[in-house]
Amino acid sequence: MRKINRRFIILTFAVLVLITGTSVYASDALPSLFPNVSPEEEALAQAVQDRLTQSWTQGREIILSSEGRAFGINSKNEDLSKWTFIDSDQFYDMLATFSMQKRSSFLEAFYSEERRANLDVGDYMSALLINPEKSRALVYWEKANGSYVVMDLKSKGNNSKSWYVDGVKVFQG
Repeated sequence: MRKINRRFIILTFAVLVLITGTSVYASDALPSLFPNVSPEEEALAQAVQDRLTQSWTQGREIILSSEGRAFGINSKNEDLSKWTFIDSDQFYDMLATFSMQKRSSFLEAFYSEERRANLDVGDYMSALLINPEKSRALVYWEKANGSYVVMDLKSKGNNSKSWYVDGVKVFQG
């Protein structure tokens, strides 16, 4: 009888320790899983998103109004209005559709020296337009002074996995 009571007490003690440890862990982990976001923080995040959307829309309009002349786009096959708009949220989803080699080459062109040379403190986040064949992309962003930088990225050939920067243009906003 004494052995049974002893086992019961040890087992009960072990269960209580496990429950206590779990509740301490949960009380520390749950707030990080469900952070309290104040209405002011939500409003600020929405204002930033609205400003980025406005910037991207204006940049796209500038590119479309040039009708592609600045980029040598003049055929109906490369109608800019049919190109897909990709924002920062969709960027990595678009990259996931590329093979590993094509993705690596695209990122190398995307983060090229031409991009670094045209980025300054205060510039907005970039967006891009990509053609239906995913062989050409126009990366653009608004500069702090209101002008827009547009970087032309091209694939070296049909079904090529190699990308390069074909030129950079600056448009006044």
